[in-house]
Amino acid sequence: MNLRELEAYLSSLPGKVMGDTAEIVAETATEYFKETFRKKAFNGNPWAPAKTAKRRGSLLIDSGAMLNSIRPLVITPHRVVIAAGNQKVTYARTHNEGYDGEVQVPAHTRRTKKGSTSVKAHTRMAHIIQRQFMGDSEELNDRIKGRVVDYIKNLTNE
Repeated sequence: MNLRELEAYLSSLPGKVMGDTAEIVAETATEYFKETFRKKAFNGNPWAPAKTAKRRGSLLIDSGAMLNSIRPLVITPHRVVIAAGNQKVTYARTHNEGYDGEVQVPAHTRRTKKGSTSVKAHTRMAHIIQRQFMGDSEELNDRIKGRVVDYIKNLTNE
């Protein structure tokens, strides 16, 4: 049974089952994305190592804000959206998808030993390697399918 057949089967079931199924999908996806973040690999592909290794800790985990920002955004019987990032974590998409391009550096004051100097606004080239932790995944689809099938089996056995 593929995902389309499973979706067609689930749509024939009552509304409560569809709502519960959406909750199962959201919970499973959130757990999976947080797990891939901790494993430093997505869909079996490990992340590229950093140019200079950190002394301690994980590659993308400094404060834990990005990991903790992974959450279900929309849960309806026909749609589940998992999001990462918020007002404080604006960089989640950049790390997940990677980035090559110019970055604006605003004007600022640089402190030195002899005082301070003004730095004009300018651009800088940035190359941020993709370290994906969210997206479409066969492993995730298999987990969701397994949990939904188990849920339906439990309903039919009661």
